[in-house]
Amino acid sequence: MKILPPHATKLEIALAATGAYAFQQPSLTLIQDFDLVPEDFLPALAWQESVDYWDHKFVSSLKRELIKKSRQQHKIKGTAAAIKQALAPFGYETKLIEWFNQSPMGTPGTFALELDLIGRELNAEVFYEVNRLIYESKAASRHISNLQITSNPIMPNVIVFAAQHAVTFESRPLL
Repeated sequence: MKILPPHATKLEIALAATGAYAFQQPSLTLIQDFDLVPEDFLPALAWQESVDYWDHKFVSSLKRELIKKSRQQHKIKGTAAAIKQALAPFGYETKLIEWFNQSPMGTPGTFALELDLIGRELNAEVFYEVNRLIYESKAASRHISNLQITSNPIMPNVIVFAAQHAVTFESRPLL
């Protein structure tokens, strides 16, 4: 397939031929499959795919998911779906209610967001991250009117068993 204009110079034709050959090399075609790329290359792929937020502390599977979803995220950026999709990889359930769906009707251009952290604890880092994701995903003309965060930390089984054992032990009469 030739995409050069009819008046292309010999140099442009030679560069196009060289460039086409370079992109058919196995080392570069491997990068097209994000699941097979070595983890060391993920930051470069994130930059290539315009991933909005990248943290080297993320686990490999989350990094790969962010890279895969970046193009779709940019297509819907500024919508309610974009906010939900931005929070989904982190395991948060979201319910977004735009001003015209609120009862009573909210201020035009605003939305309320109910967020369930699903067993994760709420700390300053999580709160900052949620706000950053919302801000980067929403339309610039939209503003959050209410943010409700529900956090129900899951108790580890060790603590539950210890509490049950303590209650059972204390309920026995001493002879």
